[in-house]
Amino acid sequence: MHIDQTDNLTMARIFITGSSDGIGAHAARALADKGHQVTLHARNADRAKSAREAVPKAENVLIGDLRSIADTKKLAEDANKTGTFDTVIHNAGIGYGGTSSREMTSDNISAVFAVNTLAAYILTCSMNKPTSRMLFMSSDSALGGDESLKGCTTSHSYGNSKLHNVMLANAFARRWTDLQIVSMHPGWVRTKMGGMAPGSTDKPAKALGEWAAGEGKLAKLASGSFCTPSGEDSTHPGGANQGKQEELLKICKEVSGVSVPGE
Repeated sequence: MHIDQTDNLTMARIFITGSSDGIGAHAARALADKGHQVTLHARNADRAKSAREAVPKAENVLIGDLRSIADTKKLAEDANKTGTFDTVIHNAGIGYGGTSSREMTSDNISAVFAVNTLAAYILTCSMNKPTSRMLFMSSDSALGGDESLKGCTTSHSYGNSKLHNVMLANAFARRWTDLQIVSMHPGWVRTKMGGMAPGSTDKPAKALGEWAAGEGKLAKLASGSFCTPSGEDSTHPGGANQGKQEELLKICKEVSGVSVPGE
């Protein structure tokens, strides 16, 4: 990690996908305001401008449309050019209504699978491994996911993709035992995706920001845990199925052409 010689605090380098608004932007702003070196992500130049405005103290904004396999690979390359991060947060996600929830991409896969599942896999495999921790943003919708993985690349199911996030977190937690890798349900909060949800982004953003900096109770969880902002929780039992985790990794490799490092 980078050491700030001014106040003798350890400052973390943090990369957050989907951080132009919502929980990602809120957590990024809190981290940047404390002096952490935060790199934002947006899918296009207009969103990047919005991200800069939302988090003016961010160190950088990287652009990449996670619907595109080629764009996601390029995003990983651009991220690596900036160095190695201490914390990586796979926060980007789409689903629940609108055209994106039924969209098929130019790679002939579901946009929901591309953004919520495959992009997290590609970035994890292609970016420099972070030094400390990684988070895959899931949801309680994972409880309704289908662990069979049948037709998952063309499925528009948000719940399926959020179960995939748990599977990915657990699969990489088993491989990279020197990191803390977790999946999280942030709660039903008011974002573009959450709509008129009863909760605000304050609680999940605060918990996410503390965790990203290695602070708070979530930073003490065992790797492979599923959590909410309040602490460890339970999710779909299929997320712990190692055979299905490996099957998902194989599917992602076949679709993207990207292998898990060393495999």
